[in-house]
Amino acid sequence: MYRSRTLANVMRFKYFYLMLIPVVVWYILFCYYPIYGLVMAFQDFSMGAGYWRSPWVGLKHFYELFRDAYFLRAFRNTAIIALQRLAFGSTFEIVLALLLNEVRHISFRKTVQTIVYLPHFLSWVIVASVFVTMLNPERGLIAPVFALFGAKAPSLLTDASIFRPVLIVTDIWKSAGFATIIYVAAIAGIDPTLYEAAVIDGAGRWRQLWNVTLPGISLTVTIMIIIYIGQSMTWGFDQIYNLYNRLVYETGDIIDTYIVRSVMGDNKFSYAAAAGMFRSVICTSLLLVANFLSKRLTGKGIF
Repeated sequence: MYRSRTLANVMRFKYFYLMLIPVVVWYILFCYYPIYGLVMAFQDFSMGAGYWRSPWVGLKHFYELFRDAYFLRAFRNTAIIALQRLAFGSTFEIVLALLLNEVRHISFRKTVQTIVYLPHFLSWVIVASVFVTMLNPERGLIAPVFALFGAKAPSLLTDASIFRPVLIVTDIWKSAGFATIIYVAAIAGIDPTLYEAAVIDGAGRWRQLWNVTLPGISLTVTIMIIIYIGQSMTWGFDQIYNLYNRLVYETGDIIDTYIVRSVMGDNKFSYAAAAGMFRSVICTSLLLVANFLSKRLTGKGIF
């Protein structure tokens, strides 16, 4: 009975399942099949010997990770940048969505939404090139602005103390629009009668915001934050790889860029695999903990 009903549903929605096939194939090839390569983390991997003939060394590379000052620096930078992105980026996205919701001129609101959403479609290669040109202290767009005040423009992309704020601002500029659309859609799904009841009770726009809008999108906010936390240790490779340089390694080098340098510069395949596996374990743990705490505190989670 159950099998016949399942088969009937599959035949009924066969075109949807056919559309799903490319997605499943993509995940198998690029997300699940590469997991096999994690065996390198427990080997002294050699390209010539391959997976099966490379010698097994157990946890040797994991011990090396925690004795490597450069890896610990990359781990620290990854955690700090992730926390800053979560705090400032998420707050900006929610505030922007709330502001857009207050705009009553439909054409103006749609125009602003389009403008803030467009950068999401640009690759970090393009965005980084634009900002590198703009922030050039000698020939960039900021140079004439500082010259008007008789000052010399700072080198924002080569100053380690300023590099993190530059990352946060550029990330917000590029990514905030996408999340804002999600929050705006969540606000649009709130029952209008709740606002009508709030008006009858004498609530102004500010009270409606606190008592109706924010509670109405709390589930969406919770889900987005949990997802952000789960991705926190993998954020920003494209951005940082295209913006950073040796002068900002102290504050800008993250685990992913450290892994790339370990492979491309030193051919340390097993060491890089161990670093990547450690990062993945941290991401999974953060996701599970964030979801558990969210369900305990708010009763809401993603699973």
